[in-house]
Amino acid sequence: MWALLLVMGFTAFAHANPVRILAASSLTEAMTEATQDHTVSLNFGGSGRLATQVLSGAPADIVALAHPEWVESLSNAGLIDRSIPLLGNQLVVATPKGTSPAVKNLSTLAKANKIAIGSESTPAGQYAREAIQSLGLDEAIQPNLLNASNVRAVLAHLSAGTVDAGFVYRSDLAIAPDLELRFVVDPGLHSSIEIPFALTKEGANNPVAVTVFERLTGEEGKKIFLNHGFVEAPESTDATRTALKKSEVQSMEPIVISLWVGGISLLLSIVPALGLGWLMARREFRFKAVLSTVCLAPLVLPPVVTGWLLLQTVAAIGLPLAFTRWAAVLAAAVVGFPLILILTRQAIESVDNRYPQLAETLGLTPFEAFLRVTLPMALPGIAAGCVLAFARALGEFGATAMIAGDQPGETRTLALAVYALAEQPDGTKSAAMLVACSVLITLIALVAYERLVWRQRQLTGEQL
Repeated sequence: MWALLLVMGFTAFAHANPVRILAASSLTEAMTEATQDHTVSLNFGGSGRLATQVLSGAPADIVALAHPEWVESLSNAGLIDRSIPLLGNQLVVATPKGTSPAVKNLSTLAKANKIAIGSESTPAGQYAREAIQSLGLDEAIQPNLLNASNVRAVLAHLSAGTVDAGFVYRSDLAIAPDLELRFVVDPGLHSSIEIPFALTKEGANNPVAVTVFERLTGEEGKKIFLNHGFVEAPESTDATRTALKKSEVQSMEPIVISLWVGGISLLLSIVPALGLGWLMARREFRFKAVLSTVCLAPLVLPPVVTGWLLLQTVAAIGLPLAFTRWAAVLAAAVVGFPLILILTRQAIESVDNRYPQLAETLGLTPFEAFLRVTLPMALPGIAAGCVLAFARALGEFGATAMIAGDQPGETRTLALAVYALAEQPDGTKSAAMLVACSVLITLIALVAYERLVWRQRQLTGEQL
């Protein structure tokens, strides 16, 4: 009886506390199959991001990352019990089927207009950059590169047709029948691809986690991974391995780009916001509620949803905006527009309508009455909306990442730079500096907003 209760209690504990596995995104399907007989919690993503999460205290029993240096960083922090160099892979270039026939090797890759590549902090991105640099093709290919957060993001771009070619692992093509293998990158052009599996010290204290780790690294588990396109780990890796380069973020560059994007987006938003704000405040018409709902939707929609909708829209109408700095401007303008519209409408509504009407009886046209009477009296409130819209544009992340991508020196805004640095174990200092700048700019904007709102209330009070 007691034995039965003990077994039931242990089973309930195992189900209530699944084995926590953090794995590189390229392992998604294989890891899911290999752990289907166990109660596990799977978290897939870029190796750098996952390693940083564990270093920051994220719970993990098993980690499987696409470059040994990330596991070494965890080991140096005293978080790893043991690790095994289990798998290898091949780096390839793929294209959507039936496209880019001229792409036959790295030397001809420049013929593709857009080439998706993992970011500098991802192993796949690093291997690809090593190969490009080995052949001296940096200047020819660099302008066409589109950074993606991880190798699965590269696959998504390829499948969506937003790029002409992309660097992925050969194992990834097994789940992408709509893609075509163009060529395998010569392994001699980049450091050896090694995928180590590691049991954390936290996992070593969990008997179920130890069992899962032994199954994954045993012959049965390895067979599953090999069936998914992976290969045996290279026998000698130290001699062929190079240090994983960390993402280089110039301290002031993202701030300058953010200020430029925020300023241009604000200039593009002011005139439409004034027109719509006056229309909403002074006129009643059919579908007014519908128009207001559409204009304010980006305020409540998840930013990534807004970015996805913008990306699909510009692709559908053929505008060559995606993944350029103007795409970042578009994203910032769309997410900031509701704020300036709301405050502009409120500011105009706060101006007694008798004043512009009186001006019209004195010979002014409605437009002249707006410019000379309504606008000056509503100006502090409109300015407050501009300040909030500008601050929102500076902090925009999700929509910008979707439609503009993270292109260093082009679309890498302050928020994207902080995210890139957060994927690096040694990026804390630089990220902290950018965060401090962001907080300072935000506080200045909020102080200015409060002052302008107070001034608007003063003007409204003077009317009464």
